Amino acid sequence: MKVMRPGEANKRGNVVTARIVPALLLGIIGYSSWVVTKHVCIDYLLHPPRASTSAAETSITDLPPVHHRQTGAAIAILIIFYLLLLITLTCFGRLLYTIVTDPGFVPRGPQWYIEKERKKQNRASAQHSTARHKEEAFEYGATTTEGYTPRLRRHGDNRHREYDAEKGVGGGGGGYLPEEFWHKDVFVCGWDGRPPFCSTCYNYKPDRAHHCRELGRCVLKMDHFCPWVGGIVSETSFKFFIQFTFWAALFCLDTLVVVAYYFAQRRRDENFINVHWILVLAFAALFFVFSAGMCGSSLQFAFVNSSTIENLSRRTKVWYLAVYIPERVLDRYYSSGRTDLRLISYPRPPSEQFQILQQHGAKVDGDDHSQQDVVPEVGGLPTSNNSDEGRQQSSDPHQASVENTAPSAVAATRHQYHARDRYSPSSPQSPTGNTSADPRGVKGRTFAILETKPGENPWDIGPFNNFREVMGYFWLDWFFPLHRSPLVDHGDPTSMYKLGPLVEKMKREAGIDDDDDGEDNGRPHGQHDPTSGQAQVNTTNNKVEERGSGRKRQQRRHHRRRRRRRSETEPETSKIP
Repeated sequence: MKVMRPGEANKRGNVVTARIVPALLLGIIGYSSWVVTKHVCIDYLLHPPRASTSAAETSITDLPPVHHRQTGAAIAILIIFYLLLLITLTCFGRLLYTIVTDPGFVPRGPQWYIEKERKKQNRASAQHSTARHKEEAFEYGATTTEGYTPRLRRHGDNRHREYDAEKGVGGGGGGYLPEEFWHKDVFVCGWDGRPPFCSTCYNYKPDRAHHCRELGRCVLKMDHFCPWVGGIVSETSFKFFIQFTFWAALFCLDTLVVVAYYFAQRRRDENFINVHWILVLAFAALFFVFSAGMCGSSLQFAFVNSSTIENLSRRTKVWYLAVYIPERVLDRYYSSGRTDLRLISYPRPPSEQFQILQQHGAKVDGDDHSQQDVVPEVGGLPTSNNSDEGRQQSSDPHQASVENTAPSAVAATRHQYHARDRYSPSSPQSPTGNTSADPRGVKGRTFAILETKPGENPWDIGPFNNFREVMGYFWLDWFFPLHRSPLVDHGDPTSMYKLGPLVEKMKREAGIDDDDDGEDNGRPHGQHDPTSGQAQVNTTNNKVEERGSGRKRQQRRHHRRRRRRRSETEPETSKIP
């Protein structure tokens, strides 16, 4: 018998509760509908109770008033009540269906399945101590630094089938796999330029993804785990959650007003006590406050393009973004002699992927192998694998550069950049570290690591546009669950989510904006040039005037990126290992 730890028992309890509570909620809705229909409309409005007519007990003037039949009121109440009920149940059904069938899970990495099978066989070996456990099928070769990569290639087809079978980035997200983050022009990273890696799922976390402890999975744009709706609320279900709470609040408000109004009338009746009326009043008041509050907070997050988790640190959060630098801009950067940017290139060498797995608890053979001596490279120069050490080396992250070590190192890096080559199996890393780590010749991409100021949101595109990105572009989609949220479309080569003007501003300030209309020879905007004082002022004024047509310029840049991305990805037959 397997003994669960307290944390695992709590997680299992939350999941079981999430399966039971929706049924309980449907039962409360059914009970309230019966009370409003039977006790309020039929027994009170259509067939009102008769007053006492015993003359021996009381005089005619002291008799309680006779309630007249109120057919029109009953019909109006029932029509409005069941119309709201129908819409509420439709939204609730769509929400439950989405949470169950497409919860927005990020596919687990192949190493997760290897570790799962390893643990299963270890348990079998412990139970049968006399039987020798054979782990060769799940071990990495101890004589090669590429042990992790060949396993992915040997089981590449199965891996992609697992991705397609799971609803997540690979299933409902347009075929985008987590390890393909560097195919986007902008992605979220850490201080060292590497995206967050989940030590439970053994895979990279896409932008704005978080790990759900209750489900043991990483979830795309996770909002919160809600037992009332049966599970996790994420980018796939956030729209339907807002619609359900909105219509549920209206439904509860209608029930509360109707029952409270006629309950106040019936209190004048002698000895009137009806438990059903009181229970429905309590349910309607409780769930109105709850659903209205959830709808209001969710709408607030939709307008500011945030989530419940992100909102906890929304005013202090600093986002690190890896921004792709086109080759001509990178040439311009090196030729200008600048060393103020932190650079990183993808794909990384296979040995680095091996080291990442080791750091996150993967049980692999050859832990004492020379692979531990492999130091990841950022921007072409060896750096510390600990991002905190990198922070200590420079007090100003904006001025810190992994290439800013010595003039000779910068010159060597510039020479290596212009002489960059492709990865070959005999050379795990190219001289620069900026090229492909794939023997199949995938073209490398170089990124600049930029960071926002505390509280800035790189995905903020304005309140109304933020709302439309969540709820849809047509007004009927705002109120009814007709289509999925536009958030689930990750086909844009620029980023997983639509970026706001802040990113373009950061690129201009860093001097890496790919704008044919205005090039400043690689100098960051705002950097003083003593030889061009008045010219720089005029240039700044011209750019302020050009921002009036910023939307058109942004569209032109977007089309250029799409054409460039198509041309870069045409020869690619597969992605990184």
